[in-house]
Amino acid sequence: MLAYVVPSALIQLLLLGGVPLLLYGLYHRIRHQRSWREIAQRAGLSAGDLRYAGYALAAALAVAAALVAASRGAPGFFAREELAVRQFTGAGITLESVLAALVYGGIQTGLTEELVFRGLIGGSLGRRLPLPWANLGQALVFSLLHLPALLVAPELWPMMAAVAAVALFMGWLRLRSGSILGPWMVHAAANVTTALIAAAQSTM
Repeated sequence: MLAYVVPSALIQLLLLGGVPLLLYGLYHRIRHQRSWREIAQRAGLSAGDLRYAGYALAAALAVAAALVAASRGAPGFFAREELAVRQFTGAGITLESVLAALVYGGIQTGLTEELVFRGLIGGSLGRRLPLPWANLGQALVFSLLHLPALLVAPELWPMMAAVAAVALFMGWLRLRSGSILGPWMVHAAANVTTALIAAAQSTM
């Protein structure tokens, strides 16, 4: 499993996260003569206000606990073929599956998506709009890109509502703290937990 997840995570991080970040950086470097440090800060690649890391940690634990509770109420739900974590289905809780889940949730989806949605999109909107509108805008974009799952499984709509709610919270963390650290913690916790739940479940 690791032999597949690690290369996939690195490719996704480089292509879907790294390329937009590089283009963003080059634009600001050439057009506005900004330093690489300033560019990184504008993209949320800094520690930011660490008070919000505490909020993020509490939220990450709450999200993980909520997902575990939901999985007990709906056995086999997270093992569905329509979900992105299907590659973990039935793998069992082993050292390899835990490491694979950490790479998948922490890097492939968590870091990559936070770089783009909260780092670049959220940060850009936050410099142009009042916080509520900037937050709503980034959450809308994030949610829209998760909607295709409803085309194959309309019954997943409650999960989409949860995705939108968490996106709003992650956006708030990013805009208030100036960093993607908090959103990354929450996003990674959700995706790692979901992957491990799928690993512990069998296909429906």
